[in-house]
Parts: sequence; structure tokens; C-alpha cells
Amino acid sequence: MDSSEILKQCRFFPNEFSVFFIIKHSRTYTGKECVLVVGDNDSNIMSIEISRRNIFFIYKSKKVKFKNEFLRDNKWHTLGFSVGGTHVTMTTDCINTKHKRLKRMFPDNVDAVHKTVTIASCDKNNGVFQGQLRDIIFTPGIDATTRACPSRVPRHTHMNNKLPIFPDTYGSDSPGPQWEDCTWMDVGNIAYDLYAKSLKVCVNGIWKHVTVDVKADIPRKLDYLELYQEIKTPGPGIDVHVFTIDGEGMFAVFANTRKKLDDVSGLYKWKNKKFMLYQKLSTYGAQSWTHFKIQNGFFLAVANYGLNDQPQSNSTIYKWHRGRKRFKVFQTIPTWTARDFEYFKIDGKDFLAVANHAKGSSQDVESVIYKWNPSSQLFEEFQSIMTTGAYDWTYFTVEGYHFLALAQAFNGITTLFESRIYVFQKNGFYLFQTMETNGATDWEFFTISGSAFLIVANAYNYGPQNFKNKNTYLTNSVLYRLNIDKKGFERFQVFSTYSAVDWEFFSIDDNSYLIVSNAQNGGNEEEQLTTIYRWQGMDKFVPVHKMSTLPNTDWEVFHEGNDLYFIYANAKGRTSQVLKARFYPT
Repeated sequence: MDSSEILKQCRFFPNEFSVFFIIKHSRTYTGKECVLVVGDNDSNIMSIEISRRNIFFIYKSKKVKFKNEFLRDNKWHTLGFSVGGTHVTMTTDCINTKHKRLKRMFPDNVDAVHKTVTIASCDKNNGVFQGQLRDIIFTPGIDATTRACPSRVPRHTHMNNKLPIFPDTYGSDSPGPQWEDCTWMDVGNIAYDLYAKSLKVCVNGIWKHVTVDVKADIPRKLDYLELYQEIKTPGPGIDVHVFTIDGEGMFAVFANTRKKLDDVSGLYKWKNKKFMLYQKLSTYGAQSWTHFKIQNGFFLAVANYGLNDQPQSNSTIYKWHRGRKRFKVFQTIPTWTARDFEYFKIDGKDFLAVANHAKGSSQDVESVIYKWNPSSQLFEEFQSIMTTGAYDWTYFTVEGYHFLALAQAFNGITTLFESRIYVFQKNGFYLFQTMETNGATDWEFFTISGSAFLIVANAYNYGPQNFKNKNTYLTNSVLYRLNIDKKGFERFQVFSTYSAVDWEFFSIDDNSYLIVSNAQNGGNEEEQLTTIYRWQGMDKFVPVHKMSTLPNTDWEVFHEGNDLYFIYANAKGRTSQVLKARFYPT
């Protein structure tokens, strides 16, 4: 909308103001999301943005960062910003306040004529907010929270400065009194329910039972992992992928291969806190799975390597049939010893990239990016990129730019050559940067405290650089950090790894971790352990756990309530495992 619809009598944007939201966040991707932007195409006066770890208040290219400690539970919260003088204050849930000093005062006399106010996105197509917004309040000169939040002194007539008591007049067999919805004036007030014998608090218009957890504010730290479940799969697992279908629950699908014509992979459903076999899906040397939603459809795509020395083999996209509650074949895509599928969205358009590994005896083959055609309801070829021994695509965004990182494992002579990063510009992906890798099989992107990182799994050391052909699985895997000023990723930390083909990043409260797979292709006892690293600031990532596991090629981390689980694919056997995390304090 035009700013004149809000600032009806103001030519200039106020230098003291506040904004207030009732917000429910449902984050589904790693890019920035904008809640509110005031400005134009040339420059923004102010904006509020959300990332997985931080909430940003931005004005005239100056950025103030607050930790995102409360928008991770997909529940309703209140969020307010008050700007005045040399400080900005963020108020959450009407009670928690954090003050930050502005690097310079919010400017006076900023022309607000013909500016645009954009809600729930950065602009027309980018930075779309994932979730719901309600009761957006903008007030110049005063604190919006005083208008939207309840008074510290109860003002509702039935409160009368005492806890209201709802009499138990319904009898022991009655379902109890039907509590009326509370008003916004009651938010934060407490009442006692005699029938339920518990306190209730008014939260966002609803009376809710009060649960007291004296440990709720104590950060958890990972203590150890214990074996939770063993899963029998149709064959050795190259990849495992965990996902959720709305209304159906959580699933895990393995890329299993038995190198037979009747090859199948296993789909498992989380039921009664266990993964149970749900469906067998036809695959042909399956290497990896990815899931995605387009409109109301839910899809699974499998990259097939092929069988019996037949490098050309179709890969398959399955679609969830809501009536039969099964996946059915939806589309087949011609691929050449495919290793990986990667799904992503750009400007509301759906893309699917396949990493073709080799074509016959040549490692040089075109990998293809497909684009969803809303008219035909199919994926159609959008762009082909010549790749060499391609193994993995990883999509990520940084400050509104879209990237694809390509892991290249072998060029026919050596594993020591370049992997690449591509950036999207207008009509396609173009080369952005190259890095020297050694048998690269996986990229993992993540952010810590606003810094962007890429880590590569270097799996195999073969070629002239290792003319003695010794310790071929002993390599250095490398972590890179983005230098925004230089517009490139720089080497940040080196890890000594053994037969590593996958990295997985995860976080527990304020702690960040990396776990690396161990396919266990030989090595001594120490080299056959699976390692977890924890981020320790100036110390970078430090190994904190080493576990004796089955050979593994892929890790996934998932939550159920407060419980944290790890699942991995067994590279050499039909038994994969689920591990459960234990924390301290317990």
C-alpha cells in the first residue's frame, strides 16, 4: 500500500515510532523473510526481517540484530519494536524486553511521500513471510505495546484485583464449565479453574492451563546419544530423507539398492514413536530422495543410478494420493547415473535440479535443471549445465540471492579438481565461484550468528596426487565462510575425515553442531568412529562426541516435541538405526 494510507497527515516519517504484530511463524526455508518494509526500490526507510536465528530491525542500511529465541515453536506470539532517541526496544509476548543501542539515531525529516508499505514480503516476489500475521499496529510517537498489551493491573470487571474463581457446579461427571474466550484486555491475567483444579492464563484470546516447568529456561546441552530403534531395509542405504505430510504424519524414506531388476526402496511412517514399514517404492539403484509441495500436491523424487551397467536410467517423481494414502508414479525423467535431486523455489516458481554423474565411460555429462509448468502440470527442462562426475546439488540463499553448490567427485583421472557454486541471475544460473575439492560428495549450508557457511564432504583421494594409492579414504574436508565484502566463500576450517560422504548441521537451543558420516571403508579403529562437532566461537568447531556406529552414508535429525532423534542410512547392510539424544541438565 502507499504510505499515505497510514501517514495521512505526515510528509516525513516519524523519528519516534513503534510497530506491533501478533505473529505465528512457520519457517520452511533458510532465506530471509520480511514482516514489514517501508520504502521504495531505491532505498528503504525501515524494515523488520526474520531468519532462523535472528530478528533484524533495519533502517537506512543500518542493521540491529536480536536473537530469535521465541518464534521457533509455530505458535502465536506478540512482537513489538519501539524506536526513540538512541535505542530500539524489542518486546515479545508483552513481557520480555530487549534494548539495543542504535549505531546512529533514527534520522529526522525522512521524506515519506509516495513510499510503499509492504507487509509479509521484502518486495513483490522475494522474502515472503512464512506464517500468519494478525493485528498489525503502527503508531508514531508512542509505544504500540501500551495499546495492544494488557495493563499490569487487571482491568477486567470480573478480575476485581483477585483471582476469579469459577465455581464447580457441574458435578463430578460433568465435562466442566465452558470457559468463554478472554479478551485482549485479559491477556496475561490468571484465573483459577475449580473443576480442573488448575490455574489458567489468558493467551491470545484463549484461557489456557498453566504448566510450570522450572527447567524450561535452562538451555539444554547434548550429553550423549543412545540406540533407540533398528530399522530393517530392503537393501543397503545410500540416503535417508525425513519429511512430514500435512494430516498424515512423519515419514522416512531410504534410498536402498540391491542391484536387481526388482529393486525397491523402503518408506517408513512414524507411529507410536517408531518407524514402521509403510510402502515399498520401485527404484533402480536409488541414490537420494527429496520431497516438495506444489500447490496442494505432495511429491517425492528419487535419483536413480541405474542397474547392470546401464548408465541411462529414468529417475522417478512420485505423488501422494490422498484417497489411497500411497505414493503413485507421477513423472519419469531421463537421467544418466543420477546421484541427486534438489528442489527449490525462486520468485514463486518451482525448480528441480538433477546431478548426472557420468555418461558411459565419460564423466562429462549435462546435469539438468527442470522447471514446473503450471499449464502442463509437469516438470520441463529449463537449463542444462555441463558437469563432471557430479554428485550433489545444494540450494541456498544469501541476502536475497539464490545459489546452487555443485559437488564434483571425479573427472576420470583424479578426484582432486574443482567443485562449483552457481548464482541465479534473471534467466538462469551462472558460475559464481570454484573451489578445489577431493572426491566431493556433499555440500551442507548453514548460518551461525548471521554468518553463512558451506562445508564439503571430501570422500576419496585418488589420482596423481596420491601416486602410491595409500589411505585413499583419508581426506581433508573443508568448511568455508562467506566473505560478503569480497563476494566469495573463503576457507575457514579443515577437518580430517575418513570416508566421509555427508555432513548434517543441527542446533539445540543456542548450541550449533555438525555430524559427519563414516562409510567405514577401512581405516583403523579411531577412523571408524562417527564424530559430532560443536561450535565454540573462537575455537570454531570442536569434536565433542565420537561414536561407534554401523557404516553410514547419510544422517538426518528430527524432533518430536522436546525429543531429538538421529537417523542414518547403513551403507553396507540392511540394518539402519535411530538414535535418541540425551541432554543435561535432565
